[in-house]
Amino acid sequence: MSFLESYALELELLSPVHVGTGENYPAYAYIPDFAKRQVYFLDTSALLLALSPGRREAFLRRVAEGPKGAQEVLRSLFAEGQVPKEAILRTLPASKAFLDSILQATEEAALEFRPLPSSPLGPYLPGSSVKGALRTAWLYWRLVQRGEVVEWRGGSWAWRKATPKDKDALIQPPQKPDLFHNQTFEGAVLGYLASKNGRPDLNLYQDPFRAVRLTDSSPGEGFLNRIGVFHPKGAMDRTVILAETFRKGSRFRFLFRYQGGLARHGGVAGPVPPKELARALREYYGKVAEWERSFAEDEGLARALEVYRELEARLAEDQEVFPLRVGFGSGRLSLRLALLLPEDYPEAQEPKTRKTAGAQNPKDGYPLGWAIGRLVPLGSGR
Repeated sequence: MSFLESYALELELLSPVHVGTGENYPAYAYIPDFAKRQVYFLDTSALLLALSPGRREAFLRRVAEGPKGAQEVLRSLFAEGQVPKEAILRTLPASKAFLDSILQATEEAALEFRPLPSSPLGPYLPGSSVKGALRTAWLYWRLVQRGEVVEWRGGSWAWRKATPKDKDALIQPPQKPDLFHNQTFEGAVLGYLASKNGRPDLNLYQDPFRAVRLTDSSPGEGFLNRIGVFHPKGAMDRTVILAETFRKGSRFRFLFRYQGGLARHGGVAGPVPPKELARALREYYGKVAEWERSFAEDEGLARALEVYRELEARLAEDQEVFPLRVGFGSGRLSLRLALLLPEDYPEAQEPKTRKTAGAQNPKDGYPLGWAIGRLVPLGSGR
């Protein structure tokens, strides 16, 4: 029996994806080319060296005034042919919605955008982000398979049999959960929650996902896009987030390794068999998509319905694939197991907003984060 199973995790994006880095790309370091629908990333040191002393002083003065001044002077220099080729580091395509947002920006912050994580080979999807999505689906699966209610009682998590009164609510959390409650909840469900001096204590060495290893993805191509916030009453229509995204249709490959021997020999609290994990992903994110599709139908979100219909068709034609949702804007339905919370619990309520990408009107954009995945065996070892 093999102790190490290796797979390629292949993902195809069904909608745009953005993974945040916590950084903003400043307005003084890029120039939009509206005619070609692309953006030039600048080496500002090379640009400064190429400018005459007078132009350099004027440029620095405008940059000091803020993002708007920086953008205005850069566009002027570009139009006059004063930006040398050696000052352009790379070029990225941009959506019309992104470029229109630059032109129409009334707030200086709207001129900065959020980049994707990047290596010398290009932007990539972090394995940690994808692994978090796998983990959420596995938590859901473990709860459903066990069929019992886990509730916060007496200062810790405890299990009890489900009753008809519970309906589908297999989680009974405290009214105001914090990080401690969330972390110990995962420990209770996955079997690595212990007790120390009468208090819940996490034995992280027993976390079953220690046996799961996932690399970062192969490199992809970034695409500059506008992210908006859709609210049924239009209350958030003016909210604009500019970000580098991966396009719908982008494909990625990760190396996925599972060390099954850790579970068989007690190194972790339980197994996470890859084939069963794929079933968990199909079950959990399939239900999230059903819930969101219902909302999209009620609100007439045409592009969102395109995504959900394509997802449904792909799942119907191939039993080996599974849906996955990853990155910024995935929504609390995906992240917080709202499907298993009591109906009257605040986190189980239908979200009032949705983030969309690629349109000036948020109602016309694509939902963020949806992908279709497959685990392809690469062989096994001891």
